[in-house]
Amino acid sequence: MPSWAARTTRREPLCSASVDAPDASNMADCLRISPWEADDVRTTLRAHQVAWVVAQAERAGAPKVIYLHLDDSIGEQHKTTRHLEPVDFHPDHHDSTTRTPRYKHGFCYLVCTLRLGQCVVTVDLRLSLRAQTVRRINRHRAAEQRMAFRSKNTLARQILAALRPLLPTGWTVYVPCDSGYASAKLIKEVRRQRWHVTCGLKSHRKLNGVRIDHLASALRHRRYTRVRVTATDGNTTTYYVRQTRGRLNDVSHDVRVVFSKRHPRGKSSAYFLRTDLTRSAQQALQGDGGRWSCEVANFYLKTRLGLADFRVRSYEAVDKYLVVVQRAWGSIERRFIQERAAKVKCYGDIIRRHQEEHAREWLTGALQMVLETGTIEPVLQRFLRETDSPLCSAPSCRRARVPKRLSGTQGLFAPMQR
Repeated sequence: MPSWAARTTRREPLCSASVDAPDASNMADCLRISPWEADDVRTTLRAHQVAWVVAQAERAGAPKVIYLHLDDSIGEQHKTTRHLEPVDFHPDHHDSTTRTPRYKHGFCYLVCTLRLGQCVVTVDLRLSLRAQTVRRINRHRAAEQRMAFRSKNTLARQILAALRPLLPTGWTVYVPCDSGYASAKLIKEVRRQRWHVTCGLKSHRKLNGVRIDHLASALRHRRYTRVRVTATDGNTTTYYVRQTRGRLNDVSHDVRVVFSKRHPRGKSSAYFLRTDLTRSAQQALQGDGGRWSCEVANFYLKTRLGLADFRVRSYEAVDKYLVVVQRAWGSIERRFIQERAAKVKCYGDIIRRHQEEHAREWLTGALQMVLETGTIEPVLQRFLRETDSPLCSAPSCRRARVPKRLSGTQGLFAPMQR
């Protein structure tokens, strides 16, 4: 796959991982000037992922309940990076406080995962730009090449609209998301499809004209209900919840709001909304916990598949890079679902197994060439690309490009160092 290098700082070891690799500039040109479009590949990949996971769930007899999890994350770049179009300073909601906002330098993207029973696949991955970033990019573009700003909520609605014709009819669909996506437009869009939303709420939102935090104080005389939620690792957490029913501003459907605490005497509360009034608080919180699949995808995309390891400048080239990384991650997800067993407990086991298979094929090819040629020197020149240094012809002075066990995206196709 030629676009893996993408002018990264690791392009030298990446090229050495392939026996007949092209020049690193060719790999970057596949993203910069090749005629293919990221949206075309994204559309095809999305359709294949949805069709495949639905078939797997039906074969396993899973309940006909689909969860579409939405989340965003930041791929960090060095703070001196200035010439990559999607890179800018983004608010860091995890480290920020009400008094001290904090920012991270990098690019922001949205990820959408689809969960059916025990099967999870990533169905969409899109860049998200700030309004000031779009203005900065458009200043250097012709009028016909300028971009339109799309907020995260707009991108989320576009992702759901693209998934709508791909989902089977008659199935129950839930859209869990965090409080950043709990806009009236998104809730109404989801309800128009007869889907349901489970999301967090911020304390300033109003239910029946009353702030959520004020309503929680008014209901403090009610008894708590203990709810146990089981995480994906099997650990169980107990929450103490109260709930009420009403209507949010600009939303014409009744919703149920859950006030949750980790301890009855705790000072901080979390607020959750669900549009399915028939579900219990335990079912709602358990379904919302499935958003952890987005965090798992973000972890592997950034630490093992090199999502932030691009060195192409334009927005379009970076968007293509994200599609290529999503394609590689999709193959890992499929293989994990098919080979899940006692020795394969996480996606990292699949990546290591792939590296071992690659190392075996690499060594087998070298040994076969030795048997065919009867000499070892041509094998070393082809597989290790040994070249004599002009300053010294002794074996100790030779510079060999030895395959290494690579991290990031390269680790998928690199042999392990024995």
